[in-house]
Amino acid sequence: MKASFIKNLCEKLGESNKATYAVVAIATAKGIFRPIFTMADKHEEKETKKYAAIREGLTEVVAIPTYIGVGKLAEVVAGKLKGLSPEKLEVAKHNANFIGVCVAALFVIPALASIVTKPFSKKVQNKPVQEQKLDIKEHEVPEVVAITDSSLKKPDDVKQYHQVVTKGYAQVKPEMAKVGAAW
Repeated sequence: MKASFIKNLCEKLGESNKATYAVVAIATAKGIFRPIFTMADKHEEKETKKYAAIREGLTEVVAIPTYIGVGKLAEVVAGKLKGLSPEKLEVAKHNANFIGVCVAALFVIPALASIVTKPFSKKVQNKPVQEQKLDIKEHEVPEVVAITDSSLKKPDDVKQYHQVVTKGYAQVKPEMAKVGAAW
C-alpha cells in the first residue's frame, strides 16, 4: 500500500510539475525553519535574533503569494500568444511560469519584502542606538626631523655614483662573464 501511494504521488507531481510548486515548498520550509534556527543561536543578542527572525519569516510570507501570482501572470501572458499549436502553447505556458518565478525571485520579492518588512522592523527595533566608541590607544609619535638646506648638501668626499653602487659587488674576471662559462 505504501509503495503504490508513493508511486502515485510521484506520478501526479511529475505530470503537473511547475516551478511554482517547488519554490513555494522551499519558501514554506524557509519561512518555518530559518526563524527557528535564528532564535536558537546562543551567540547573538536577543534583540538581534528577534529582528532577524521576524524579517526572515515576513520575507517568506511575502514570497509565497508573489511566486504564485507572478508565475500565474506569466502563464496568462504566454496563453495569449497566437499561432501556436495546443502542445506548443502548453510548453510556452510552462516555460513562462518558470521565467515568472525567476523574475519574482530576482526582482519582485526583494522589493516587496523591503516595503512590507520596514514597518515591522521599526517596531521591533525600538531600542535606541548607542554610540560606539572606538578603542584607540595613544602611541608615541617619533620626533620630526627638520630638513634644512645644510642637511641636503653633499659632503665633499662623496665618491662617484658608480663607485658607490658597485662597492658591494665582487669583481668578476671578463672570461667568466661569458654566456655558458663554467663557474
